Amino acid sequence: MPLTLVKEISPSTSFALWHIDENLSDLCSMYPFTKGERIDYEAYKADSRKAEWLAARLALRVLMKENGLEGRAIIKDEFGKPHIAHSTAHISISHTRHRGAAALSTKAPVGIDIELPKTQIQRVARKFLHAGEAWARGDVGKLTQVWCAKEALYKLHGKTQLTFAEQLRVQEPLGEFPENGQIHENGLVSNYQLFYTQKDDLCLCIAHSGIMNVEPVPPEAVL
Repeated sequence: MPLTLVKEISPSTSFALWHIDENLSDLCSMYPFTKGERIDYEAYKADSRKAEWLAARLALRVLMKENGLEGRAIIKDEFGKPHIAHSTAHISISHTRHRGAAALSTKAPVGIDIELPKTQIQRVARKFLHAGEAWARGDVGKLTQVWCAKEALYKLHGKTQLTFAEQLRVQEPLGEFPENGQIHENGLVSNYQLFYTQKDDLCLCIAHSGIMNVEPVPPEAVL
């Protein structure tokens, strides 16, 4: 089984990373499709994308088993966000070339994203960078971190459309990786912790442990 990493990042939150080395038929045989999932799976035309879809959900099944949720169906809400049926646990999934990942929190919303650094990200940076994130400009690695964090925040939020450059913001890192992110919506700011790790060339970020400010935040307090 190519489950390359399972890690607990807090008492309530963990993630799993699956690196694909099986063929598509073997992956299919491992996964208990529901009717709705079969439709989603068949919507992918390329076998490589189908394999990544399966890898992410197989990684999630590992986390579900560890938390006593084995056998539960994965369903989507009206916004397309995945949930575990008949459970209060929160989940998120992501996949990219040859890899799938999942995160599970028993207490609070969570979002996960995995990305492979690509030089092309520099051409689209203006579409997702906020003015306060100028520290990432011109650096493929840092731009990938910002994009990965904003995707994780977007998945955690999971309710409405958000503008990446304005409503999702990432704090300049004091060390190697950013540690905090924000979601700006309806005059309020939600603050979240960001967990990063790198596996070979892969960047993985999890947004978790959010605290919603119930009052408008003054400009000087905003990232």
